[in-house]
Amino acid sequence: MPDDRDKNLELWLEALAKGILVGGSLGLLAGWTGIMSLERGLLLGALVGCLAGISFKNLRERKK
Repeated sequence: MPDDRDKNLELWLEALAKGILVGGSLGLLAGWTGIMSLERGLLLGALVGCLAGISFKNLRERKK
């Protein structure tokens, strides 16, 4: 049973990491183009990326 929990934790961490990296990168791009400040873009991008990563993980699990 611990293997299943470890695999589930790994999937969660992977989804969150990907979401935070992609969202934060897009937020920084918005900051560099002058749409918003860099700090705000990074924070909002990472938050939205985290939520998007969780959503994509849940969609992937539903398809299985």
